[in-house]
Amino acid sequence: MQRLLAVLYKGAAEIKRPVFNKICIVGVGLIGGSIGLAVKKRKVAKFVMGVVRRRQTVAEAFRRGALHGATMDLCEGVRDADVVLLCSPVSTIVKQIKILRPFLKPDALVMDVASSKTMVDDAARKYLRGVRFVGCHPMAGSAKTGVIHADADLFCDAMCFLTNADREAESFWKALGSKIFYLTPKQHDEWVARTSHMPHILSFALFQSGGFRKLDRFGLTASNPSLQDLARLAKSDPKLWADIFLSNRMEILKSLAEHQAGISRLKESLRAGRAGEIEKFIMKANTLSHQLVPEESR
Repeated sequence: MQRLLAVLYKGAAEIKRPVFNKICIVGVGLIGGSIGLAVKKRKVAKFVMGVVRRRQTVAEAFRRGALHGATMDLCEGVRDADVVLLCSPVSTIVKQIKILRPFLKPDALVMDVASSKTMVDDAARKYLRGVRFVGCHPMAGSAKTGVIHADADLFCDAMCFLTNADREAESFWKALGSKIFYLTPKQHDEWVARTSHMPHILSFALFQSGGFRKLDRFGLTASNPSLQDLARLAKSDPKLWADIFLSNRMEILKSLAEHQAGISRLKESLRAGRAGEIEKFIMKANTLSHQLVPEESR
């Protein structure tokens, strides 16, 4: 592995005018691999190191060209890195944060890309005191997983949330094509619970029904356009999304309570056959959807 890294580093040194000497991507899946590809394509760093759990990931990452080098040792990977990007599930990131500090450069920038921010921010405040840490969440992804599906342009025109101001962190994501927005960890988690996590929950709930399987004997279900977007969400990685839901469970529980109240009202209106109440229920959704997601923004 070390000999391979040396050979790869020689090629990486030929990049002109990189912003950073070395960045380390911890967790080289779809997001981590896409960051690696984007960094290399846009010459943001001279050397891209990946920290992986499986040797198979190393081969896939090199095949895709997402990394210059790789290791299975977290401490080795982050050593001498100007930027460390934590791209694992939330629970894993928290564990990594607890042991990182002794192995970081004094001026290293540490960022995470988790889908919820409060739990990670709390861990960083406790275990990364004196370290430049910025919580980040690029709103980009796919139901597909793994570095094999990585895309150098995944972050182009994507929203990227930062939980505190840092010029280098902002420049990094802008270099990858993202649009920067600032929210506190709590504000972020309130927002994603309702705009990202709830749509996934609704899609998972919809496809619990055995009725779909029974009716699919007609062979028509897959062609229903109303189902296609929800089906895409329902195909998301189970382990990853269980971790996301648990990491943001209080905000998700609040959001579930809000939706359950609305569904209960609709059920009562349906039982009683009150068309006017059903129309008001739909009209409220019409109005808010037009306000929040105008047609021209789609």
